[in-house]
Amino acid sequence: MTYVLPFPESKIPKGGEFGNNDAPRTNDHRGVDFAVAAGTPIKSATDGTVVLDKWSDILGWVLVVQCPRGVTWGYCHMREGSKLNIGDKVVAGETVIGKVGNTGSASRGAHLHFTCGGKEETSVFYGWVQDPIAAIKRLEAKTAPKAKAAPAAEAPKAAAPVAEPVAKKPEAKKAK
Repeated sequence: MTYVLPFPESKIPKGGEFGNNDAPRTNDHRGVDFAVAAGTPIKSATDGTVVLDKWSDILGWVLVVQCPRGVTWGYCHMREGSKLNIGDKVVAGETVIGKVGNTGSASRGAHLHFTCGGKEETSVFYGWVQDPIAAIKRLEAKTAPKAKAAPAAEAPKAAAPVAEPVAKKPEAKKAK
C-alpha cells in the first residue's frame, strides 16, 4: 500500500496547517490547505475506493476516498465534480481525482483542502478527523517493507585438526 501527499508540504502556506484557527476561521482547521493554482490536477494520496462525490455549500466540490485500512481522505474545494464514480478504484500518486478549485463558501482562493477522517464517508465533514500529513507519515511507516536482516555471516568451517608434528627422538649416537 502506498501513501503520498497530493502536493509537496512546501505548498502549505502559513495558516493552512491542521488545527490552525487563525482568522477568518472561528474553529479549528480540520485539514491542511495546499496553495496550488486553479486547474492543477489532484492525484490520489492513497490506493482506495471513491465513496463520496458531492457538493457542499461550505467545502464546495468534495471527493472522498476510503483506503483499505478504512481511513477516509477528503479532497475539498475542487473546481468541479470528479469524473470518477462512487465505487471506482484509485491508485496513489497516479489517479487524477479532480482539479484544484475555489468552490464553497469557506474558500478564499484556489487551493486544495485535504483532510483525513474516520471510517464513515461523512466524517470529513462532521466526525473525527486527524492531520492528514501526520496520518500519511504514520501509515507509510507501518506499510514500508521491513529491511531484511543481512544473513549472518557463516562461521568459518573448522578445519580438520592438524596434528602437531611429532618430534623425532634423537637417534642414539652410534659408537665409532
